[in-house]
Amino acid sequence: MSAVAANAAGAAHGIPATHEKGTHMNFELTGKVIVVTGAAQGIGRTLALGFAAAGARVAVLARDRARAQLVVDEISQLPEAPAALSLEADVGDEAAVMAAAAEVDAAWGRVDALINNAGWMPGNQPVLDVEVAVLERVLRSNVIGSFLTTKHFAPLMIRGGGGRIIYLSSVIGAQAGPGGAPYGGSKAAVNILADVAHQELADKGSAPSPSHPGSPTRPACAPS
Repeated sequence: MSAVAANAAGAAHGIPATHEKGTHMNFELTGKVIVVTGAAQGIGRTLALGFAAAGARVAVLARDRARAQLVVDEISQLPEAPAALSLEADVGDEAAVMAAAAEVDAAWGRVDALINNAGWMPGNQPVLDVEVAVLERVLRSNVIGSFLTTKHFAPLMIRGGGGRIIYLSSVIGAQAGPGGAPYGGSKAAVNILADVAHQELADKGSAPSPSHPGSPTRPACAPS
């Protein structure tokens, strides 16, 4: 399991990693149902493959079901990995997120972890140059998307006895820098969303928390 997947796995399962001579990180995820958004590429794909390799049943959610299915096909080639599920949804579209949650409910009847990875990172732009369309897109992808997936997947988690919700955030959401207003602002909002969701859902058995994986080079992070 990659370091990214291992760290998220520990957060998703709510337990520390087991280290063996500093080279292995083991978690008991067998049979767990984990929904990963933005899972067709980059961190999301890595997480989906890592969770599946660890025995989890993974719902691969992406804007395009055909691309999600490519990751499901990769999972099918992993030794002893459970069958995965491809889902299509724009996380900023509430009807699409509701439909995706219904598919997971019909397939597995529960959710043990939700990984809010989907998002968009525009190129750096000074505040005075930012177009409203850019601001709206980054807020819809990063903030509204995480809000909607929490709203519609958390009830399945609560019904099943609880679980974990992980929000992939960024250090940029806590450390301001020139040109980072749209993305940094969106990730600061994600951090607050995670804190509020934790306060509201912890006593229902669900434990939301933010994760700060860094700034990988991937299509969703490419300047437009």
